[in-house]
Amino acid sequence: MGKLSFLLAEDYIKPKIYFKSKQVPTMDTMYTSEDHNNFSGLEHLTQLLSSPRGFIVNAFQIDYYQSLPRLIARSLNHIRSFKKLYILGPELSLSILKRSTKTIYEKQLLDYEYINVEQDSDFVTNQCMTLLEEGHILYILPETSVCWRPNLLNETDKISHSLCSTLLSQQVNVSILATAVKSESEKVVIFPANIPDAYSGDMETRIYQQSETLYQLFDSLKADE
Repeated sequence: MGKLSFLLAEDYIKPKIYFKSKQVPTMDTMYTSEDHNNFSGLEHLTQLLSSPRGFIVNAFQIDYYQSLPRLIARSLNHIRSFKKLYILGPELSLSILKRSTKTIYEKQLLDYEYINVEQDSDFVTNQCMTLLEEGHILYILPETSVCWRPNLLNETDKISHSLCSTLLSQQVNVSILATAVKSESEKVVIFPANIPDAYSGDMETRIYQQSETLYQLFDSLKADE
């Protein structure tokens, strides 16, 4: 009886605390079956979302449904990432995207911002570089090149969508995720990350080489259809 009293007293003095550990969200549970039906190459997106470094998403087609930006924003929220998504484009395109977000709840859920590229070119370039250096994500709409001419490129250069992306990629040393849509299935294809270190030469040469590589990816998809 004395031993029992001693054990009871010990438990009373040093109570055992039982609790359930809080489940940490993982990448494995990030995508739904619908996501896998609508996208291919999600593993390439996962790889960059897991990294502390910023990156660029090069959208080859206009996506007024914002399917990929919505997926990225939802994934960032799921893994509680510090990263934020910024969509770059001209004012008209951004206005259409903003109007497509109908409710306050939806705006809060998406949690991304817009950058109007019809501002001063140097201001936009510096803002984008700072955001990438801080580890954030830039989603560059294909019509961006119509209004944004980074000063590093020559006046005689024909500005293309990918040149805006590759200029930032080379300047800040961040990867680019190129995307395209398969016309038959309307499935969004996310290509493997394009790394700036894969190119050599001076800055201008690297920018053009990387841009050409991105367009070859896009053309390869069209050839398969």
